[in-house]
Formats: sequence, structure tokens, C-alpha cells
Amino acid sequence: MAEELHYSTVVFKNPIVSSPKEKKEEETEYAEVKAKGSAVTQRNCATAVDEKSALHSQPFRGAAVCLGLLCALLVSAIIGLCVYFSTTNRRLEVEKENVSRERDRLKWNLQLIFQFDDFPVKKYCSHKVGTGERVCNSCQDGWMLFQSSCYLIVQLEAQWKTWTESQQYCKQENADLPVIGSQAEQEFIHNHTKEYYDDYHGYWIGLTHKAEDDKWLWVNGSHQNLMDGFWNSQIGGNCVLTIPKNAPLANWNAVSCNMQNRWICESRAFIWSD
Repeated sequence: MAEELHYSTVVFKNPIVSSPKEKKEEETEYAEVKAKGSAVTQRNCATAVDEKSALHSQPFRGAAVCLGLLCALLVSAIIGLCVYFSTTNRRLEVEKENVSRERDRLKWNLQLIFQFDDFPVKKYCSHKVGTGERVCNSCQDGWMLFQSSCYLIVQLEAQWKTWTESQQYCKQENADLPVIGSQAEQEFIHNHTKEYYDDYHGYWIGLTHKAEDDKWLWVNGSHQNLMDGFWNSQIGGNCVLTIPKNAPLANWNAVSCNMQNRWICESRAFIWSD
């Protein structure tokens, strides 16, 4: 800051009276007086103001820093809680699904057990080698599992039965002649049956023709649409055979219900684990 200059006028009086002319020529001398303390004073004042402002601003800066840290901590905590609750909810949903599946599995198995007057434990369960634990299977010994059903393909060489006799045999095993509801099931059965005797003999399935209402009915009471199914011939009788020699998807023959053939039994499978 430029130093300010103050001027004062000093007049020296001569005791000798001078002439007017000389008075005019009297020199006026100026003394330069510096206000030496003014600049320093102003600088000191400015410094004092700055220091005072700084002293007042320091608590606010500290508070701002603390608030910033607190906000960061709160955001981190909120994010952590969101992740925790999201993970917890997903875990609870998975546990709920597992409990629901276990409930359905137990209900399914209980319904199957109630079909037996005396549940054949030995046919479904056997002791694990080397331990005393009992291991249970979805199907009885000698039966084949496919999807949620068990199948017994009876291929006795010396014993054939009529349709009614075959259904009675299956009932004794807590089963029925099969209800074929899909191409996959039809192909499974076709792949596990074999030809015998002649081209006209096969294996009884649970489909019959009811003359009174002119409908094909399965043993479970459901209807078979004539346009659906895997027919080779619908002429010849009221009961249906699956013929191993026929094509897998053009397979069924309608024959006399009194004809003797081999047969297939189907029952629901137990679900012991996923």
C-alpha cells in the first residue's frame, strides 16, 4: 500500500520588515511529514480482521468436516443395511421354497403310503451295505422309474391275461394299467417292451372303449380324443394294446378285451429327495 503524504506549511517570519516585493519573494518551505504509523496500522488492522475471521471460521470448518464424515458413515451404513436385507430376503425366499417343496414331497408320499393296507417297506427300502441305515427308492424292486411314475412291464413267458385280469393284477400292486399322456411316455414304453409270439400280441394299457357313450376312456376316468394318441388301428375291439412291432407313434391296436396278452402296470413314484 502506497504511503500517504501529509503536508504542512511553515512560515518563517523575519523581524526585519521587508518590502512588499521581498514579501512576495519569500519562499514557502514545505515539510514533508510522513504518517509513519498509518500503513503499519492499517496492515495490522487487516491482519487482525483476517485472524479474527479465521478464528470465527475454524469451528464452522470443523463442524462441516464432522458433518461430511457423518453423512459418509450414514450412507455406508444405509448401503450395508440394504445389501444385508436384500441378501436376507433372498435367503428367506429360498428357504421358503425349500420348505414348500418338502411339504409337497411329504404330502405326495403320504398319499401313496395310504394306498397300502400294509406298506411293503422291504420292496421300497433296503439296508445300505456296511451300515445300519435303510435306503429307500422311488420304485419297488423290479419297477422302472420314468418322470414321476414307476412302471412294471410284465413279460412272463407262461402267463398271459385278459384286460380285466391284468388290471386286477395291477390293483394288487397298488397300481393301474398305464395312462399314456405324452409322446415321451409312449416312447419310453415302446423302448422297454419287446416282441413275442406274433405280430398281434402286445401289452395291455389302461384304455377301453365304452359303447354306451361311444368314448375311449382311461382307467383314471379321463377321455382319449380320437384325433390324439398313438393309434395304429381303432378297429377290432374295445381294449387297447401297445404293439412292440408297430411304429412308436403309430402303435396302439384296439382288440378284444378277452384276448390274453402281457401287460404293464403304472404307479406314482415316491419322492425321497430332490
